[in-house]
This record gives sequence, C-alpha cells and structure tokens, in this order.
Amino acid sequence: MDGGDIKQENDHQYAKNLTFAGIAGLAGLITLLIVLVSLLLGIWLDKLLGTNHSFTIGLILGSVPVTVIIMLKFVRWATSRIKPQSKQTSFEEDDNSGKTP
Repeated sequence: MDGGDIKQENDHQYAKNLTFAGIAGLAGLITLLIVLVSLLLGIWLDKLLGTNHSFTIGLILGSVPVTVIIMLKFVRWATSRIKPQSKQTSFEEDDNSGKTP
C-alpha cells in the first residue's frame, strides 16, 4: 500500500464519518422537534382546559416512545441509503488476473 492508497482510504473514512455525524445530527433534531411540539401542545392544552400541567407532563412522557420509534426508523432509512464503496483494482492487478506465471 503506497501513500496514495492510504490517503484515499483516509478520505473515504472521513467522508463516512461525516455522513454518520450528519445522520446523528438529524436524528437529534427530529427528537428535539418532537419534544418541543409536545411541550408546546401540552402547555396550550393545559391553559385551554385549566388543568395543572397534566397534559404537558403526559405529552412529554408520551413523546419518548414515539421519538425512539421515529428516530430508529429514520436512522435505518438513512443508513440503508449509504452505498458501500466498491474496491477499485489497479491496472496491474487487472492485467495479471487469471494469468499463470
């Protein structure tokens, strides 16, 4: 393995790490949005119905399993769209393949 192969492998690993970081960031953003919507909806319902934070607590606790399910489905979907890099052979390997010395 020469220097070019090592650099190409490092670049590939860097791109893969950035992809996974992006997926994790989007999963966190989805989680934040679901919790904020349930919080605001709970506060609004509590004010509207005159209850003492019952809807707010209930909706936030109820959003936990919903968030986990949606996050898992999103991460599975996003990672399934990542295509593995096919191994590229050098010209020398192609020329020598199948030949007996």
